[in-house]
Amino acid sequence: MALQIRFFMAEEDERELLRRLERLGLELWPELTEPSAQAEVASPAAVLEQDAYYLAAGDVIGSPIKKGPQRGRYRIDEVASPVIYFFRSRLDEDGELRSGYFWAETEAHGDQARLGGKSPRFHAAVRELRELIAQRFRKSAPIKGSTYFVGPAAARLAKAGLALREAGRKGELVRVYR
Repeated sequence: MALQIRFFMAEEDERELLRRLERLGLELWPELTEPSAQAEVASPAAVLEQDAYYLAAGDVIGSPIKKGPQRGRYRIDEVASPVIYFFRSRLDEDGELRSGYFWAETEAHGDQARLGGKSPRFHAAVRELRELIAQRFRKSAPIKGSTYFVGPAAARLAKAGLALREAGRKGELVRVYR
């Protein structure tokens, strides 16, 4: 079973989220890493420059990319590793805030009796993230059956006139409740 949370977050919301998750000691890995890279602890002091990151609650499993422009870098196996994929909500070229999402595979694949499943630390991080988003973020009007969570700073920006739009080529505008 996988966890997926769709959201809109301004940079202020990202910093607040990382501040609240800092006590869990999660590692922050870029989506593609160099072989010698070291992860930093997820904290509000972390500089987020890329579009996607992993929040890791333990040792990650990766494999080298063998072809293409990213050859030599490593890709993290998000199903086998205890990670939460964090695709950031970013401004597009039209000045609209596009949606982002969290995704995590909460069950280990394969024979559960031999592998033992994913760690309790990882499940605690997923539970903490889910509760934090549900408590602090506002909900959007449903779009094609999907509800988005809107961070407090993003909701203030939307109220001031910033358009919130689903990610994708034909993303629809999203309205915030209240």
